[in-house]
Amino acid sequence: MFINIGGDGHPAFGVLYNNLFNTPAADPTSYVAQCIRNRPCVPDPFHQPECATDDPATRHSAAFFKARMYPATQLKDGGADVGLLAELPVRMVAFGSIPAVATLTLRASRVDGKVKPFEAYVWDTKSNGCDPEAPQHADTVVVGQIDVALSNLTVDGVPVDIGSACRTVRSADIQLRNTSVYTPAGGGTLGAYDGLGPASLGPLPSSPLYGDLSGWQIPATTGITIPPFEGCGNGSDDLSPLVTAMASGPNNPVTVRQSPLFQHYPGVDLDQLGTICTPEPPSCPLPGPDLPERPPLPAGDE
Repeated sequence: MFINIGGDGHPAFGVLYNNLFNTPAADPTSYVAQCIRNRPCVPDPFHQPECATDDPATRHSAAFFKARMYPATQLKDGGADVGLLAELPVRMVAFGSIPAVATLTLRASRVDGKVKPFEAYVWDTKSNGCDPEAPQHADTVVVGQIDVALSNLTVDGVPVDIGSACRTVRSADIQLRNTSVYTPAGGGTLGAYDGLGPASLGPLPSSPLYGDLSGWQIPATTGITIPPFEGCGNGSDDLSPLVTAMASGPNNPVTVRQSPLFQHYPGVDLDQLGTICTPEPPSCPLPGPDLPERPPLPAGDE
């Protein structure tokens, strides 16, 4: 299953909260830039010089900050569906060779009825430690969970009733990494595929800046796993195995291109996601960025 989300036909919006509060650490009420003017740093979790030791002065130190994004889709009759990332037709293959088409719906998962946002974690190297010639890095990890549903299935042109509750048995875990320069406010390209980004050198250390992230061992990048489907059928026939065979599986490569943050004061009217603009300087959220290049396929699937 190969899909494109975005472009002129299916713009994908996100409501971004950048630079989440981090001060004071126990109960943050404001954001303060870190790793400058003697403010605390964290070790770069992905890159350290060979000469680094347990002495913090020898290590790459980085500023760390967080952002939060809620996907949203503008509705034709006004307003926005917060949490809806995309609803669009997709092409698949049934029984190895028979063409199939369905409507794919992607939503951010919910916890206690509330939309669970995507979380972005950014590390920006500020010191080279014991190796003054070592390159500095800026790394972003974006995590989230997506609920996947299918409807309106046709196989070889024949409608197949899979009902209205055909969805994955659990949310799909998302972990994206920057492919080049990226910040939540500045935009750029993110991806999830083999070889894009290494695992962290170890678990994140205990730090007030990390909070609940302390101890997290960040895995190397790979494609996204689409879980099996359930609830697919018309009451008498369980078609979940058929849908699972067409749409589920591991290591599905992903690339995402985000435009720069569009800022509007005193706030963004969700009734005007695609049309709201600012006159000075002239700025609008649309048109969106060009679609990114197709990500590399896993070994053996080329």
